[in-house]
Amino acid sequence: MQAFFSPDLFAARRLSFLANTFFLIGVMVLYPLAGAVLFALINGGGEAGASLLHIERSMLPSIRLIQAVGQIVVLGLPVLLLAGWHTGRKNPFSVESLAFLGIRRDFNIGAAALAVVGIFLLQPLLYTITSLQDLYLWRALGAAGSEVVRQREMMESFIGELALASTVPEFLMVTFVLAVVPAVCEELLFRGYIQQNYSRSMGPGGAVLLTGCVFAFFHLSAANLVPLALLGWYIGYIYSKTGNLAVPFCVHFVNNFAALLLLLVTEQGGRVRELKPEFLLGAVWWWMIVVVSVVLLLMVIRRFSRDFSPEGDN
Repeated sequence: MQAFFSPDLFAARRLSFLANTFFLIGVMVLYPLAGAVLFALINGGGEAGASLLHIERSMLPSIRLIQAVGQIVVLGLPVLLLAGWHTGRKNPFSVESLAFLGIRRDFNIGAAALAVVGIFLLQPLLYTITSLQDLYLWRALGAAGSEVVRQREMMESFIGELALASTVPEFLMVTFVLAVVPAVCEELLFRGYIQQNYSRSMGPGGAVLLTGCVFAFFHLSAANLVPLALLGWYIGYIYSKTGNLAVPFCVHFVNNFAALLLLLVTEQGGRVRELKPEFLLGAVWWWMIVVVSVVLLLMVIRRFSRDFSPEGDN
């Protein structure tokens, strides 16, 4: 069986399993704390309009700034600095430091395009899993399930208001905050640093699975835990086959940007909301779409396994 990665020139410089895990726990603890501190600094400790259920329009720029700065400072910047420390380079953007994180110059456009196709093929399955949870799992759990749904609705309401854009410059800012920054910073952390370090101590397959699970837990959404894990496993596998972090960047950005566009269309038109889970899951044509999309997705994964690998790129 072909190995996921070509020989890692930086294996000896990577963190052990325990050190990697402690670093990850530290990041996941500091991230919400950093957001709270930034909010207090920017707003002078005020709490008006800070509810997840409603955000005052005047506070949107501040909250967007907090979202972007928090990810850059807590997720992206430490990873770049650590890469420089591991490689012994003072410049975190040196060729060696970037290579440590899997950022290489030989970007394969074909691999990125195929990976993006795969992320769209994954969406019907993710929506089906979410709908099945809503119809059966959360209802069966009673009060606990209701709380899970309530927390998700609060977060969706928060993201929906955060994504409000009435002008083109504001839409570009929203795209930067909700699509560009998360794609870059989260991939630097989870795939570029965490997954690569875990692959040293537990093998590439285990690293993909564990990092995908951590990626799901990081988003603090019990309702979306399974879909996010599947998304993380897919992106992790794509990265393990290409060895170039630019591909996960593209996939993650397209996934977030498509969700942003769908959210804006839903808020303005409302037609998407008419497609209730009960209707879709009871329709034969929907299950045909799911089956076909999964088959095509498996073909995409097989294509990566066969044609796109670090060995081939190099």
